[in-house]
Amino acid sequence: MWKRNPRLSRAEAHSTLPRSGWREMALWLLRRRRLFRVTGESMMPTLCAGAVVLLDPYAYRKGVVPQEDEIVVARHPRQAELWIIKRVAAVIESDTAAIRLVLSSDNRAAGADSRAFGAVAGDLVLGRVTSLLR
Repeated sequence: MWKRNPRLSRAEAHSTLPRSGWREMALWLLRRRRLFRVTGESMMPTLCAGAVVLLDPYAYRKGVVPQEDEIVVARHPRQAELWIIKRVAAVIESDTAAIRLVLSSDNRAAGADSRAFGAVAGDLVLGRVTSLLR
């Protein structure tokens, strides 16, 4: 997980995502990262259409829960064939071990998020976006 620079405003922190370095590329070659291409403008200015990101599919295993402000890739709750890249706005934990995530777009005018489809079950999350490849 990257840390927010205390000198940056919240809006500036949202627009920064680490660039992929040699370590991330090595993890991709070892199949510990997955590549995803952004297709819409819902995550602008953080991620532009056509951007390629690296994803850690192991980030939320063994009881690790997504944190607010992390960017995740999840299966759309209403369209099983569709993967979405969104920011975690809130984590809803229940008495059972199940969690639900409120996912939001950085560019709310350009994309659907939890305002349209509701909170997403934690088991629909594929992983956490770790870096921007290009």
